[in-house]
Amino acid sequence: MKQKLSIQNIVGMGFMVFAMFLGAGNLIFPPMVGQLAGEDMWYAAAGFLLTGVGLPLLGIVAISRVGGGFNEISGEMPKSIIVALGSCIYLIIGPLYAVPRTALVSYEVGLTPFLSEPSAFTRFIFSLIFFSISWYLSIRPGKLLESVGKLITPALIVLLVILGISPIISPLGTPGQAIGTYTETPFIKGFLEGYMTMDALAALMFGIVIITNLKSHGIKEKSSLFHYSITTGIIAAIGLALVYVSLFYLGATSRDVAPDPGNGGQILTIYAETLFGTTGTALLAAVVALACLTTAIGCITACSEYFDEMFKNVSYKTIVTIISLICIFFANMGLNEIIDLFIPVLLILYPISISLIFLGLIRDWLPRPVLTYRATLITIFTLSIIDVLRITDYAELQPFLQPFSIIPGYEVHMVWLLPSVVVLFITILLGLFIRPASNCQTP
Repeated sequence: MKQKLSIQNIVGMGFMVFAMFLGAGNLIFPPMVGQLAGEDMWYAAAGFLLTGVGLPLLGIVAISRVGGGFNEISGEMPKSIIVALGSCIYLIIGPLYAVPRTALVSYEVGLTPFLSEPSAFTRFIFSLIFFSISWYLSIRPGKLLESVGKLITPALIVLLVILGISPIISPLGTPGQAIGTYTETPFIKGFLEGYMTMDALAALMFGIVIITNLKSHGIKEKSSLFHYSITTGIIAAIGLALVYVSLFYLGATSRDVAPDPGNGGQILTIYAETLFGTTGTALLAAVVALACLTTAIGCITACSEYFDEMFKNVSYKTIVTIISLICIFFANMGLNEIIDLFIPVLLILYPISISLIFLGLIRDWLPRPVLTYRATLITIFTLSIIDVLRITDYAELQPFLQPFSIIPGYEVHMVWLLPSVVVLFITILLGLFIRPASNCQTP
C-alpha cells in the first residue's frame, strides 16, 4: 500500500527544499550576471538556470533513485575515494565555504547598511548570533519541515515576491550592451557562473535531508520516498527559477544606479534602497537573512548527518557544534576573499558532481557500472586539474598545458566535457561486448 503525505506537508516540504537551496550564492550571483550580460541576459540566464536549477533537480532525482546519500550514489568507486571525495564535498558545501558565505552575505547585505562603522568586531558578533540560531535549529534534523518549511519559508516567499516584482513594475533602467566575456559566449559564461551557487553539490547533500524528513513523517516505502522526493524537488526548482529570473532582470536594469559594483550583494542593496528607501533596505535585509539562515541550517544538517554516519563514537549534536564553530571562524574572512579562495576547488568538484548525478540517473542501464564510473571520473578529475592549472600565474606550466588547448571547451573551463562523454560511450561499448570472466563484476 502506497504511503501518503498530506498536501500541506508536500507544499511545506517543497518550501523547505526551496529555502535550503536559496542561499547566499543564489542571491548575489544572478544580479551580477544580469548586469554584465545586459541585452544578452536571457542567454546567460539559460546557462545559469541549467546549472543552478536543472542540475540540482536531477541531483535530487539521482539521490532518490539510489535511496540514500552521497555514499550510495558513488558506490562504484573504491571506498577510500568515496570517503575522500565525500568529505571534500561536504566540507566545502559546509563549514569551509558555503555556510560561512551565508553569514558573510547576511552581514554585508542585511546589516552593514544600518551600521555607521562596520568592523571586524560587529561581523564576529553577527556571525556568533547567526550560527547560534543555525545550531539550535540543526540539532533536530527531523523537525526541519516544521521549523523551515512551515514557519520561515512562507515569510521568505512573501518578501521575495515583493522584491522580485518591483524591478518589473518599476525598472530603474534598461539593459545595456553585454560586457567582457558575455559579449562572446553569454550562455557558457552563465553556465559557469551557475557553478558558484554550488546547488549541484548541495543536491548531493540535501537528498538525504529530504529522505530523513520524509521518514520522520511516516514515509518509509522506497517508491513513496522516490515519489515525494521528486515532487518536493520540482516545487523547489520552480521557486528557484522564478527568483533567478527576477534577479537577472534586476541586475540587467541596474547599471544606472549601481554602475560599478563589487559583487551582486552591492547591486541588491543599492537597488532596494533606491526603489524603496530605508524600507527597501530593511526588506532586503529580511530576505537575505532568512534565505541565508535556511541554507545554513540545511547544509549544517546534511554535513553533520554525513559525518555522524562516519564517526559512530561522536554524537550528532557534538558534530553540529564543531561544524558551527568552524563556520564562525571562516565567516570572519571577507566575502570576495572567500569566494576567490575556493574557485579552484569548485572547478574540480563541480564537474565530478555533475558526472555523479548523470551516472546515478543511468546506473541501471550501464552494463558494467564499476568500469564506467571509475574511467569517467578519473578522466574528469584529471582534466579538471588542467582547468585549475590554466588559471594559475605560473608561466612555466603553460607549455605543458598547451597541448590540451586543442580540446573543445579549453578556453571556457569545460575541457573535461567532451573527453568524459567519449570515455562514457567507450566503457558502455566495452561492457556490452566484453563480459567479465566470472559472475563477479570487475572493472
